Order: sequence, then C-alpha cells, then structure tokens
Amino acid sequence: MVIIFLRVPEKGRVKTRLAGDIGEAEALTLYKDFVGVTLGAVKDSGMDYRICFYPEDKISLLSNWLGKDHLYMPQTGEDLGQRMENALSTVFDQGAEKAVLVGTDIPDIMAGHFLRAFELLNTRDVVLEPSLDGGYWLIGFRKEGFYSDLFHQMSWGRDTVFKETSDKCRSAGLSLGILPALQDIDTLADLLEFQKKNIPSPISG
Repeated sequence: MVIIFLRVPEKGRVKTRLAGDIGEAEALTLYKDFVGVTLGAVKDSGMDYRICFYPEDKISLLSNWLGKDHLYMPQTGEDLGQRMENALSTVFDQGAEKAVLVGTDIPDIMAGHFLRAFELLNTRDVVLEPSLDGGYWLIGFRKEGFYSDLFHQMSWGRDTVFKETSDKCRSAGLSLGILPALQDIDTLADLLEFQKKNIPSPISG
C-alpha cells in the first residue's frame, strides 16, 4: 500500500517558501504538477494506494480536482508526525502487510522507487528514501515491524530529520533499508537546481 501524503492545493497555502519568490499562482501550478507526477509514478508501479489529504474538510475541492476514482483518506492528528503515524496505523488496521508513505515534492520520482522500497521491505523492518535537504520523502514499514516512536519528538522541518530517524531505527534494533537521495523542491534554489540538472544536453556533431 502506498499512502500519498498531500495538502489540498489552495493558493497561498502550498509551497509557501517558494511562493515568496515566484508568486502564489505559479507555486500552486508547480505543486499540482508535482502531485500529478507522484500519482502517475504510483499508478505506474501497480501498487494499491490511498490519497491522504489535509485539511480534512477539503475533500470536495480535492475530488473536484483529481476526480472520484481514487480512495481518499483524511489526515488526522495534531502535528505532522502524528498525522503520518495515524495514516500508517490506519492502513495496517485495514489489512495492509507493507506500506510506504510518500510526500509530493519530488519531481524526479518514478515507479521504480516504489518497487525498490517494497522489495527492501521483504528483508528490512523500515525503508527510508532521503531528500537532499536532510529530511526524507518516503518511509515504509512491514506491519509487524511498525515502530511509531519514529514519529515522536522529531525536529520536523529541519535538516536533521533523516539522521534522527535513522539513529532511532538503529537504537531500537530495527533493520533499515536506505535508497539514494532525491531532491525535493521547497525553495527557489531547489527549483533552479532541479531545472539545471534537467536541461537537455546539446547535441553535438
């Protein structure tokens, strides 16, 4: 099971740091593009998925945008960690044996990232896919290895989140699978770096 963790797209409420440089309208457009890329990658992987959204009273706005062909699940909890913990607990309670939770800020995401994450969960308790800013953009568990303490007392939004999480795993004796880092897009510098890396090379000769 893949849990796509997203904020309902509203002007001025998504990609706020980026919006300060490129404007709220452009930031909203980019955010929608990133969600579309994530959803497409999950569909290409063939995995079952849920769209886990916030705020929970915006379901009509979300379904009007993405359509009614998806399974939607509201985020619940007082902070990011609690919302992530609750989402994973819910799908495990519903029968999922393995689950990964993924953000929507990674335009380089592909189906293979999900397939590799689930492959690692055959032999690991936890899988993490870090982002270049020191956080992570995917976390996954097997049902029997779900360790909710990874979401407690964390420095969310700081560049230590991946290190803190991986240290907690090791301290708890959990086997950890780590995949290569990708770049999430939160700032203008992130966006410019992404665009620079993805400019097609000129054809010579």
